[in-house]
Amino acid sequence: MKSCSAMESTSCIKFSLMSLIWIIVLINEMHVYKGCLETERTALLEIKSFFISVSDIGYDDKILPSWVGEDDGMPSDCCDDWEGVMCNVTTRRVMQLSLNYTERLNYYDGTSASLLNMSLFHPFEELQSLDLSGNGFAGIYENRAYDSFGSLKQLKMLNLAFNDFNDSILPYLNTLTSLTTLILNWNSIEGSRTKQGLAKLKNLEALDLSSNYYIHGSLEGLANLTNLQVLDLSYNQNLTTLGFADLPNLKTLDLRYCGITTIQGI
Repeated sequence: MKSCSAMESTSCIKFSLMSLIWIIVLINEMHVYKGCLETERTALLEIKSFFISVSDIGYDDKILPSWVGEDDGMPSDCCDDWEGVMCNVTTRRVMQLSLNYTERLNYYDGTSASLLNMSLFHPFEELQSLDLSGNGFAGIYENRAYDSFGSLKQLKMLNLAFNDFNDSILPYLNTLTSLTTLILNWNSIEGSRTKQGLAKLKNLEALDLSSNYYIHGSLEGLANLTNLQVLDLSYNQNLTTLGFADLPNLKTLDLRYCGITTIQGI
């Protein structure tokens, strides 16, 4: 290949730039099949590995089978082909994760005391909806390398129903200040062992605490949820006193099958 002469130097530079541009385009096209960002694709595979690790032996191939890495099979689009994943059509970032009933346990022999690693969800900067219901988690932890107060800033809906969480998760939930919907039914929440409760969730519009059974006394912090429109406290037979200072936007209050004897502030 002959080198460029002085007169051809400008043309050579243009040709080199165009070649570089085409290389970049080809590289991007090679990664189109991945759909979501590479960092988020990797994070999704880490979530799959986590669920396999907390499930009983023998369920590996039944847990999120459509979530495959490059070494697992044919390349697939993690935004369009992976179950439970929904992405922003423009940014291709993950917006919604539906991981309900993902943990697999033997009905007769398996007992779930798993802790949920919330650090796994920090890479998803545009995550707005997260469904983790029906997994039998008993608590939450995070890796210290992550800043829990700087993560999940756009999370609007969190579904933790049908787990075994107790009041120990309330301080963490209280940091998710962007939440508008929080579903905690069928857990073991008592609601009276923490001073703040969910008081910092000022944007919360819907809260489901039904069927916790252990809730008793006066629920801490609910009086501060001034944007709350829907509150479900049904099937909490030990809840005897309900105290609110001011819930001006409350439209629906479900107290079916509760032991309520006193309602204050409404």
